[in-house]
Amino acid sequence: MRVGIVEICVKEHYMVVNAVLKTYSSQASNEVYVFTLAEAVDLIQGGQDLGSNVHFVIMDATKPVADFLNQVEAFNLDRVHLTTVTKYFKAFYHFKPKTAQLFFHFHNIDLWFESAISIQAKRLWKAYFIDKIKFEWATQIKYSVKDIFRDIYRKKFIKRLAKDKAKWIVLSEAQKKVLSQYIDVQNAIVFPTLVFEPNLHQDLSVKGAKLRICIPGSVTQVRREYEQLFNMIELNFDWVKTHFSFDLLGFVPPNETHLLERIKALESNGLAIDYYTSFLEVKQFDLNLYAADILLSNLLLDQNEAIQTKETATVFHMVRGVKPGIFPQAFQLDSDLEASVIKFKDYQDLLRVFHVLIDEPEQLIALKQKAESLSKSYTPEYLYKRLS
Repeated sequence: MRVGIVEICVKEHYMVVNAVLKTYSSQASNEVYVFTLAEAVDLIQGGQDLGSNVHFVIMDATKPVADFLNQVEAFNLDRVHLTTVTKYFKAFYHFKPKTAQLFFHFHNIDLWFESAISIQAKRLWKAYFIDKIKFEWATQIKYSVKDIFRDIYRKKFIKRLAKDKAKWIVLSEAQKKVLSQYIDVQNAIVFPTLVFEPNLHQDLSVKGAKLRICIPGSVTQVRREYEQLFNMIELNFDWVKTHFSFDLLGFVPPNETHLLERIKALESNGLAIDYYTSFLEVKQFDLNLYAADILLSNLLLDQNEAIQTKETATVFHMVRGVKPGIFPQAFQLDSDLEASVIKFKDYQDLLRVFHVLIDEPEQLIALKQKAESLSKSYTPEYLYKRLS
């Protein structure tokens, strides 16, 4: 089978591309072609030899996107995965391979079906009046207006895919349920953003050291709850710093100066907390992930219904790192993931979970064993069955 993967919108979605290409390339008879940006190639490769059946086709950024998409036709592909579509909506709308089956990957489901005017109004209101983010109004309004106009072709594109009976790729059963409110999900496939690779994995957690909690993803208050998390730590500071170390395994965006100040204050007072102000190299990211004892998904508790339309990557970092997780009770996980997760009601209750991990170490051991069993069902060879 000849498979194409198109990623020309968000290079940081290299994990999605990597998961798809490794799943297809695990079968020697398949040929996989990745159509992407020059700056995304190293991220997708991750310093690995991907095999002789993986090929890269680089887009010339000085030429029209439509011309590049038209080149895809020349490869006589059986399948084409569109892993991210966040712009170039008109070009993607007119991209209609004659012989290939299209697979479309959802990230934010609501953007494809809800009113862009409503979404942008809520975004501006929340950022300024709830999260108190200070920004240049002219720039933000310009972004919102641009997105509203782009939404015309975004809606036309998704309707065309539905008409052409494209395959939908979602990240969880919960996301599939949300999608069913808008379109027929008979062709929907649940597929992860990360895969487990036994040949690469190593358990780098240190027995007898402080219990290491890793929080994957960018350090932002937009989708994650750092303010209440830091409040809980500060109120119980001496006990927390004695028993735990933290790894904010993403990076702190330039606009989150307030969070960065709080992190530095926690560090200066003696909390072992690692943080980053630039994008981590792929291999280093994995090594940090392997060093954790458990992962924390610090989602905004008042937005669990909305968050369900965009799955948190922490779920699949658990799989890749062979780590158990800590999740909000209201967040719906697929049944196979539940066994390796401990849940909390709110950020005051999270302190209770922290105490359980310290006072009842046998629970953490059991969670780690279940995480190991779970990861084995997320190898590329095993996941290939989902796409077959």
